[in-house]
Amino acid sequence: MKVTNMKKIVTLLLAVVMMFSLAACSSKSSLPSSETKTPTIGAMPSDPANSPDKSATDTGTNNGSRILVAYFSATGHTAQIAEYAADILGADLYEIKAKQPYSEADLAYYTDGRCDKEQADPGVRPEIDGKVGNMEQYDTVLIGHPIWYGQAPRIISTFLESYNFANKTLVTFCTSGSSGLGSSASNLYGLVPSSVKWLESRRFAIGSSKDEVAAWLTDIGLEEDPEVNEMKIQITTGGKTMTATLSNNASAAAFYKLLNNGPVTVEMRDYGGFEKVGPLGTSIVRTDGSITAKPGDIILYQGDQVTIYYGTNTWDFTLLGRIDGASEESMRSFLGDGDPTVTFKIPE
Repeated sequence: MKVTNMKKIVTLLLAVVMMFSLAACSSKSSLPSSETKTPTIGAMPSDPANSPDKSATDTGTNNGSRILVAYFSATGHTAQIAEYAADILGADLYEIKAKQPYSEADLAYYTDGRCDKEQADPGVRPEIDGKVGNMEQYDTVLIGHPIWYGQAPRIISTFLESYNFANKTLVTFCTSGSSGLGSSASNLYGLVPSSVKWLESRRFAIGSSKDEVAAWLTDIGLEEDPEVNEMKIQITTGGKTMTATLSNNASAAAFYKLLNNGPVTVEMRDYGGFEKVGPLGTSIVRTDGSITAKPGDIILYQGDQVTIYYGTNTWDFTLLGRIDGASEESMRSFLGDGDPTVTFKIPE
């Protein structure tokens, strides 16, 4: 009888020990997943009470830069352009993430889904997961986003209204398969103080190269190319010669390098009653943007055609340079009424 009672006691003690062991194992395996996740680069944790108080650069992106590239990317296309820009500029990189991530169904156009509803309401402000903890460090902020229904996603409005951008330089860039830049940039201007300096925005096609990004940065003065600084060329037609000053961008640099190999003669034709255009005979890098060309502007069109304007026109193309002292009257006289043969060369 005593032996039986002893066995029961031992069995009971063993059961208690096993229960405590299982409880301990269970508590270890049920830690919140955020405990083991690596923090998003460039973001502060969304719950500072439960996480270290780290700024954007404390998480590993601090290059001592005063330039920040912030981007929202739903499918990865904008992220690629942002990474190119940050690498070229040596800038810090910050991903704008929605607190409620966008699903594939959310992004489906014309389904009365989340994206449709947000873009239809200018007052919507989707919540952002995290924040830049040291915005005051940056003088210049590049903001990247896709184009949704011709505009920036509403989460970009949230971002712009979340910080004090007074006296900073801002510039947006966007990606799309077919939509143009439109008013997507200018519609954001009213969300920040009037002291903000805005640089010229750029729309990138899907799959744009790093060279195209570098060319745009050069064009807006963030990545200067010293080879085209105040570079002069001569333009001759019908026995008359004018000089021109090239723009400070990668396309102008490529054009100047082409002329270094010798003069380039182009058979031009009149087009639209405002320009003369002809084949360049080769392709050079494009830095297209929405431009209102005016008399005397030298334009690269589609990468392989060069035009000289004697009128005005607004389109997406690249400004190579401008003829010195040009006016509509002087350009009409210089180019004539017909189809001129024009030679570009570097002065001797």
